[in-house]
Amino acid sequence: MLIHEKLRSRHLYPQITQFPANYADFLEVFRGGQTVDNNTLLTKADTVQTAMYKTALASGHLTIKGNPIQGEFLLDIFLTEEGTLHIVAVRDGTFCKRAVDLARKSVVEDDRLHPYVGVVIVKDGKILATGYRGESGDGDHGEYCALKKLNEADVQGATVYTILEPCSKRKPPKISCAKRLIDCKVARVVFGMPDKDKDVYGFSSLAEAGIEIGLFPKDLMQELLALNKEWSDSRRSERIAPPNDTNAIADVSYYKPGTSMLDNIYLVVRPPKDAGGFYTIEDAAKNVLAQGRTLEEIGVEWHRIDTQKVLVEKLVRQGYGNGSGSHLLNFF
Repeated sequence: MLIHEKLRSRHLYPQITQFPANYADFLEVFRGGQTVDNNTLLTKADTVQTAMYKTALASGHLTIKGNPIQGEFLLDIFLTEEGTLHIVAVRDGTFCKRAVDLARKSVVEDDRLHPYVGVVIVKDGKILATGYRGESGDGDHGEYCALKKLNEADVQGATVYTILEPCSKRKPPKISCAKRLIDCKVARVVFGMPDKDKDVYGFSSLAEAGIEIGLFPKDLMQELLALNKEWSDSRRSERIAPPNDTNAIADVSYYKPGTSMLDNIYLVVRPPKDAGGFYTIEDAAKNVLAQGRTLEEIGVEWHRIDTQKVLVEKLVRQGYGNGSGSHLLNFF
């Protein structure tokens, strides 16, 4: 702190040797200004703090101004913008490494591929909470596992270090991690890798909310990319599910006016054969045209295909077998 009133007799002014011996923590002392006794400890002594002080001045991390108290040998020392950036970079590396270590503890909830995700929430240089995927229950995301340990007010203004770009939507009543971070008014999110899923736009949501975005150091980013390679590769190209040998739960056909009934296009929706499988939309030749993990997902795909057939290809929808066009549309 700055001292601009003379201390009482026998009270010592702050000595440089009282400050931390770690460079980042040493610089932090001077955030907002710090008055220091301008004696030989500051200028000539063979101490770690004296050496760091000289290095900080030479590097532009600290700057000095005179102190207004008359008759005392004092300096007011301030952290510069360059010094602030140095502190951020050093601490980012530490907390990012912690997030990578936490990610290795992730718990998968089924036999599908899932990412390894670790999360560290930091405020004023101190860790408030940590979390990793699956820590608090099946399928719980890392951000949720960390945030649930804190009150919303505690998180305001914090920095969140997370392995993966926060998700942007979840099946209700669950709330996406991006929305949770925005609602908590975090100041900064530092993440290690983007999500390859086409439906994830957490980065954009955070930026639009005015939250600062940062990236992991390059070496740690490469480490976690290797850790999540198998999962990440699976997101880049959509896996085509095999046709389901199950009874159709809905069906419909389309025809082009003036053509033979033999040329009709027949589509069915089939449920998964096994738990964890895909719902599929198949044609008469059992080609899979779309797939989805849930009825909601396959419903979205059906509406997309129906729009293509009716509005773009100008086909006429009609009933077929035990189902009908209207029945299928209402089914979802």
